[in-house]
Amino acid sequence: MSQSSESTSPFQVFLRRLTNLSGSNRMLYMPRLNAGKNVDFQQFSFLKEGNAFSLLYRIIQGKSTSICPLADARMPEVGSLSRAVKNVKRTADFLFDEGGTKDLHLGWPFVRGRMNDGTLVNCPLLLFPVDLIETDKEWQLVPREGSNISFNKTFLMALAFYNKTPLSVNLMEEDFEAIDRDSTMFRTALYSMLQNEKLEIHFNPDNYRDELIPFPTFTKDEFEQQHANGQLKLFPHAVLGIFPQADSYLVPDYLQLIEQSKVENLTDFFQSKSGDALPNPKRNFISEVKEDKLFTPFPADSFQENILKAVKLGNSLVVQGPLGRPTGLACLASRGLRPERRVGLPRTRSVSRLSSRVGTGQRRGPGQ
Repeated sequence: MSQSSESTSPFQVFLRRLTNLSGSNRMLYMPRLNAGKNVDFQQFSFLKEGNAFSLLYRIIQGKSTSICPLADARMPEVGSLSRAVKNVKRTADFLFDEGGTKDLHLGWPFVRGRMNDGTLVNCPLLLFPVDLIETDKEWQLVPREGSNISFNKTFLMALAFYNKTPLSVNLMEEDFEAIDRDSTMFRTALYSMLQNEKLEIHFNPDNYRDELIPFPTFTKDEFEQQHANGQLKLFPHAVLGIFPQADSYLVPDYLQLIEQSKVENLTDFFQSKSGDALPNPKRNFISEVKEDKLFTPFPADSFQENILKAVKLGNSLVVQGPLGRPTGLACLASRGLRPERRVGLPRTRSVSRLSSRVGTGQRRGPGQ
């Protein structure tokens, strides 16, 4: 991951383009909070007798917690905070509907300072995946089912890239399942992880206090004046908001591919995956797979059936022409969903078209 490492592997090219590590990435540098995307978690302190850390502690323990009433005529600040939470939930729902990603997290603690080359850093170190639930009277924060606490992978990659140090794969893959959820033990384990991986981050003693401090706002000039190159420090800030991590989950896979791959350039890589590289190159796979081995929820013509069978035999391919593409995508997706696998689709336009077809009954089940 260091800038000095030279490699002609195509996976190295893809890895560098996978995540934006520039200072414009808010997963790396947040000079201020954005309305509709972030809420300073310390603002919930007035509901818990001046201590929002108790709410954070419940999330660390994997428990749901009430964070804010929907309204309270006796406390005007409740209304503005409730609206802020609602806007964050609306943004999170929109991102899920459009891209299929769940990006709502509670970030704590925050790393602040500058990399060795002067890159500005102000971002969460840990991300707690959560969901916001609106009840009749209040907002509830619930740990997301099936997801684990994780390190901010964008920060870890940037730290390795700009400081020219090895990427900590152990921290990239850490899920905190085996970590004691007592608040003091949890923070002690976090400190030990940073020490074991030799990350030069000052563990501010304030992080051991059971309290949060308000998230500060900086101008770029103020930030640069207050922080020196190569100095990173943890602060007990917590922010509820949108922290996307979907692309970062692929990094360990890319690192493994880089280590194992013997392909020297993109041309050789794609040529090895094409039909021309097969012992018996061909373009027609219709007779290679029996009909009962296919599952097509939509009627498929011979060209689409040929695509399905080619993929089923392990071939990679490029499909030209927009005609029938949504139907072909649906059939390919169903091939993965049938054995209960996950299928990733980077764009939703074709899915929208398919939804309209499903609504008009243009589909078929097995045997039809």
